[in-house]
Amino acid sequence: MKSKQITHEEELFHNLFMEYYPSLLSFARYYVKDETIAEDLVQDVFVKMWELREQWKGVENFSAYIYQMVRFRCFNYLRGEKLREEMMRSYKEEKLSIVEINQYIEEEIFRLVNQAMDSLPSTYKQVITLSLEGYRVKEIAEKLNVGEETVKKRKQAAKQVLKEKLGKLYVFLLPLI
Repeated sequence: MKSKQITHEEELFHNLFMEYYPSLLSFARYYVKDETIAEDLVQDVFVKMWELREQWKGVENFSAYIYQMVRFRCFNYLRGEKLREEMMRSYKEEKLSIVEINQYIEEEIFRLVNQAMDSLPSTYKQVITLSLEGYRVKEIAEKLNVGEETVKKRKQAAKQVLKEKLGKLYVFLLPLI
């Protein structure tokens, strides 16, 4: 007896689905402007109706009831989409401000390093500049017509001056020289 009742309920539900689905789909598509999303929303409503089938059996105007359910489901979806869009916009703005902050920090470090480099005596600055360009001690000595020991001493002295002027920022320059 129980299995016949379930089968009968399933058949009635199937008939309701076949009767209302096409028009509910058009109704939902009007609100959400997307076929796939409209299909999902209408199917969600039918799943919910199946789960709550005992409650809607007493509904007098089933058509108005099911259209109202689809409309509420569409509005809830749209409200969620609006919230998601606002969150994404906020995230993008936040991300942009982080990028701007990082860019400012990089520019400031670059400015301070250049300022410290400009304060070096020209002989030290030449050695450090050539070192930053990738020249080895021997090559720098040949370019400047000085001994390798002189290049090493100037480089060491320049590093000391830069370390004093840059403080903790010297760490950014150290791997390069």
